[in-house]
Amino acid sequence: MYLSWIANGVGLTFNVSFLLLALLVPIDALKMGLSSTTVGILTAIPGVLQLPTRIISGPLTDVLGERAVLLMTFGLGIIAGLCAGMVLPQILGLALAQLTVGAARGIFWPAAQSFASRLPGNRVQNLGTFTSFTKGGALIGIAIAGGAAVALGIRAAFLGSSALSLLCFLIACRFPRWPPNQSDGGWNRAFKGILPAVRRPFVVNNGLLAFLTAVPQALAQSFYPILLIRDGLSDQWASVLTAAQSLGMIIAGLLAAFLVRKLGSKRFALGSCILLVVAFVLTASKPLVWIGIAIFMAGLASGWLNVVFLNLVVRLSDDAERGTNLGMAQGYFVIAMMGTPALTGLVSSQIGLSDAFIWIGGGALIITVLVAVLWRWAFGGPKIGLHRGLGA
Repeated sequence: MYLSWIANGVGLTFNVSFLLLALLVPIDALKMGLSSTTVGILTAIPGVLQLPTRIISGPLTDVLGERAVLLMTFGLGIIAGLCAGMVLPQILGLALAQLTVGAARGIFWPAAQSFASRLPGNRVQNLGTFTSFTKGGALIGIAIAGGAAVALGIRAAFLGSSALSLLCFLIACRFPRWPPNQSDGGWNRAFKGILPAVRRPFVVNNGLLAFLTAVPQALAQSFYPILLIRDGLSDQWASVLTAAQSLGMIIAGLLAAFLVRKLGSKRFALGSCILLVVAFVLTASKPLVWIGIAIFMAGLASGWLNVVFLNLVVRLSDDAERGTNLGMAQGYFVIAMMGTPALTGLVSSQIGLSDAFIWIGGGALIITVLVAVLWRWAFGGPKIGLHRGLGA
């Protein structure tokens, strides 16, 4: 129990560090007078390294163990904050910080989620609680970003994100050295497992769920605050209202285990997808109160999708392939994190930012239909799901 609370606390703190940096980047870019397209590209830069690092993070976790990979993550987080706060010219520092934090995030999630799945107790509950803590950190990071920029200055706020990563590094040095998942075969066997993982039906369908999970999180780090600022909110209040997305994810993580037991994994997943589609369309509304409700709804849906896809991957994976399968499914997550801000920036420059959210909702609906059609192919075998048959 003590280890669980420490691990969850580290997850929370690192997400404060990351989201603080992530939200300061578009705010800083807007103050520099950059266009929507440039802001979209700048916020999409983490995906350049996040995709390959997330793919290799699974094999790294299986061979080196979760603790070693988490220490790498926090070291990169320290460097990212230093780049954003100290490197000149300013836009170069932001680009380097985004690349570095992209690598950090890429290797963090498969290792952290594998670590959480090995904690004592109920796996669904552990992963749900870990999701709530990490999104609690995201909420804090988003909520304080605007205020930190005003109170400390953006450069000092970036250095604060680096200090939080340093704290995580020091605590993680005391994490247990659990035996790696790969007990034999080493690096060769681990990396040879990447291609088979890509082709596994349950990895593909869970990857689509991971893609949808990522879209509102990418928007929280890019165009949610920009939409709110353009509608008249200050930087500080825009970051506070954007934090409704993380609040939704916190509540979702706490309720996920109960809802999975009641609904079964298929209805739970598809219902969350539909909620996400509605949230995106609602974001196109002009009244700020409806935009805030839509952001919260998107957080709820994203949190539930996050828990269900993680549990399905972990449940259906052998111990020796857990990290690799998580990494492959989360490759879809990274593609969405990278593509969402870039495409939103391009589309909004043509039709306006509010209308762009309707197009995002249409894309989410297409993926929802695809997930439903592929469900039996992905989960129709004899294996048992979380609390009911996976095809239920």
